[in-house]
Amino acid sequence: SVVVQRGSEYLLLVKGADNVMMERAAAPDKQLEVDLKEFSVQGLRTLVIGSRSLTKMEVDAWKAKYDWAQRETDQREKKLEDVAEEIERSLKILGATAIEDKLQVGVPETIEKIRFAGIKLWVLTGDKLETAR
Repeated sequence: SVVVQRGSEYLLLVKGADNVMMERAAAPDKQLEVDLKEFSVQGLRTLVIGSRSLTKMEVDAWKAKYDWAQRETDQREKKLEDVAEEIERSLKILGATAIEDKLQVGVPETIEKIRFAGIKLWVLTGDKLETAR
């Protein structure tokens, strides 16, 4: 996420996983949800992009919390995530990207050889089940 200032206007720009971004959207976008499902069925990796206008007061208050979380030595990552979540809400969804993310050369053959050898193999994609298939 990034906060951009143009003159006296502030704009929060956010990109993230579709499931997280749709939860943080100001309003549901049924057509985008249909499109995202289709993209994942096609094996494409997706990101959703959103924005929200901010007031100077909101930016200043959030920045103070962010600076505090940055200085923390105990559970810094968790505190930074919590502070980010505070501002990444009520987003206007701008759109989505969908890219092909092919396996590296030789991976399918290697997986086949491992299975042929009787070794059980689990592949974790960190993505949706539809994309992994």
